[in-house]
Amino acid sequence: MSKCGFDAWGVVRIEGGLLSDAKSHFEQWLAEGNGEGLDYLGRNVEKRFAPELLFEGAKTVIVGAVSYKNDLSMGYGADFGAKIASYAHATDYHTVIKDMLHQVAAELGLTNPRDYKVCVDSVPLAEKSLARLAGIGWQGRNSLIISPSLGSFIHLGELIVRHEVDTYSTPLGKDGCVGCKRCLLRCPTGAINPNRTINATLCISNRTIEQGQSDFDSHGWIFGCDECQSCCPHNSVAPLAVNPRLQPTFNPLDYDRHFWDTLAPEEAQKQFGHTAIARKFRKIAK
Repeated sequence: MSKCGFDAWGVVRIEGGLLSDAKSHFEQWLAEGNGEGLDYLGRNVEKRFAPELLFEGAKTVIVGAVSYKNDLSMGYGADFGAKIASYAHATDYHTVIKDMLHQVAAELGLTNPRDYKVCVDSVPLAEKSLARLAGIGWQGRNSLIISPSLGSFIHLGELIVRHEVDTYSTPLGKDGCVGCKRCLLRCPTGAINPNRTINATLCISNRTIEQGQSDFDSHGWIFGCDECQSCCPHNSVAPLAVNPRLQPTFNPLDYDRHFWDTLAPEEAQKQFGHTAIARKFRKIAK
């Protein structure tokens, strides 16, 4: 099977209780108020940690990872006041990843869409836990999956199928964050918890995207935040993305804060509707 645009992939066998520990940690995270304002996370918790409930008859999850690192991923100039998370410089990854996963299904001979389920992060599935089990990487202190070869500037996608395979992947058995706390120290709002989770109520990315907030000190970020990634030593040596569909389609350095603050939703849709940043203006339009 070719990688269909993915840079890395692994395969996980679905077994009862596979993600039970992850589910307990997630429920504790919610109980502590870390996800306040993200009400959708409290729904479908059982399915999130049991792929066989999300897709009846599921036996295997194929997990793919693809880099989106670009020239601005490792940081902007100190005085730039209109920073945009690097994943949002390209075509919306939800569309791209779904297409790639359908290609994987086709290569596997799955021609009926009812025989498999394509998942991106809009589906209630514990994809970071599955990526770790698939050997893609370890869960970093910034809560993200860090690949030893790709870093953490990666998108994940999953293909759930009703077939078993000959060989399944194993976790890396490696923790490349031992002895390093750069992301904890770098986070402008102290949103990174000591247990490798994020307090979403403090996270700039959540506040500028999910909550649509702008009346706080975002440290120059207007959509998302890459601070906990740009300081990571694993990302400093990771290669730039090679997938042509995840290359930047605009340069944020060409647009200052005034441009974004005065951009009409209709014009934003016309210029940037193919990217994730369009979400910012759909909120305004409401």
